[in-house]
Amino acid sequence: MTWSLASLAVVLLWSTAGPRALRAFHEGRGASARAMLALWTLTTVVWLLACAVLLATLATKVMGPGVKAFVAACVDLFQAVQRNGAEGGVAVAGLLGALGLARLSWTAARRARRRRAWTREHGRTLAATGDRRTLHLDRVWLLERPEPAAYCVPGRRLGIVVTRGALDQLTGPELRAVLAHERAHLDGRHHLLVTWTRLLDAAFPGVPLLRAAAREVPELVEWVADDRAAREAGPHALAHALGIMAAAGTGGPEPALSVTGACPVRRVHRQVRPDRSTAGAGSYAVAALLVLLPLALTVLATVLNVVVPHCDCVG
Repeated sequence: MTWSLASLAVVLLWSTAGPRALRAFHEGRGASARAMLALWTLTTVVWLLACAVLLATLATKVMGPGVKAFVAACVDLFQAVQRNGAEGGVAVAGLLGALGLARLSWTAARRARRRRAWTREHGRTLAATGDRRTLHLDRVWLLERPEPAAYCVPGRRLGIVVTRGALDQLTGPELRAVLAHERAHLDGRHHLLVTWTRLLDAAFPGVPLLRAAAREVPELVEWVADDRAAREAGPHALAHALGIMAAAGTGGPEPALSVTGACPVRRVHRQVRPDRSTAGAGSYAVAALLVLLPLALTVLATVLNVVVPHCDCVG
């Protein structure tokens, strides 16, 4: 049971201490927003895979040597389960796996249906009230609204939406920064990352790691888009645009990604006084290995339970 217990302990530990470790790495090493976005996304994927492998480990453990029969044939598996008296353990593992998969699937289907309905309705609104324009080489929807706002909606006939108020109140460089910000969201498919973390948090509530990821990833995608906008239009133009948008108190509709998403104060501070990064390739490699450790241990435990002959001294 050594490896199985060790993998379970690591998954539980990472589920609670993982957010603190990632934030410490971000703040202590000045890691880039893009790198932290990748680490947080990798963390959520690893957590889900590790939990699935843990269930497989439980099944292999309670079935003992009969697990090889599972690979050979379902009939042999059934006989092996009966021979080892492991019907209860297999039933528990199967039930937990089925419940987790059902919960995740149901939450994903419900959110996808709601998002599709919203996208269709918003597309009709844009077609009825908006005008297609080209601004700084970007094709956008222009809405005749006095408040300054900009957001993006992924989709073939959707894209970047800008209000008349934004055109009237932003200078040329500021408008370019806003457009570059929204284009970065679309090019990076940031909506998929935000949807993924929020889906896991909704499907498995109460897990500190998933709750933290659902908070961190939406902010990190804004930081990544800000960095691209700052490279294209300059950090001061972006900071001024963020200030104007935030002062107006307007933003894009949910679930669109808006230029005023996340905390504007922190975003402006990042552009005016950027942090010094001390993280190199070695630091990122160590962080990635740490994130992958729970999955590596759970896979190792499962392999030991399947390959190594069953005994009390192994996994």
